[in-house]
Amino acid sequence: MKLATLACVVIACGGNDTSETPAECEADYLRTIDKSCAVPADCVLVDHDDCCGTIKVAVHAGGEATAHDAEATYQTCVACPPTGCFHADEAEDQTSPGAGQSIVAVCTANRCSSIVN
Repeated sequence: MKLATLACVVIACGGNDTSETPAECEADYLRTIDKSCAVPADCVLVDHDDCCGTIKVAVHAGGEATAHDAEATYQTCVACPPTGCFHADEAEDQTSPGAGQSIVAVCTANRCSSIVN
């Protein structure tokens, strides 16, 4: 995944009509979503496509619609080209679940995130 993301950034990851780089598109996405929380139940998972697969991102429960809108804006911004890359679903820390594991939403330091558990 790190290599795919790096490759995406190096080759400009798509033909968007904006002057934003893929890294700027990602930063805009992250600024738009609400990741605030007090307890793990405040967090839910949403899908975020990084051009090679799905990242399960944890957001504040009730913020799913905003996250889906932010995802649509992100996809338009990066305009993912056919890259030939693929990865299994990943948590935000770029880990994938193994046998008997899953990706879950957690609240750490008042911020939602996803981990493999």
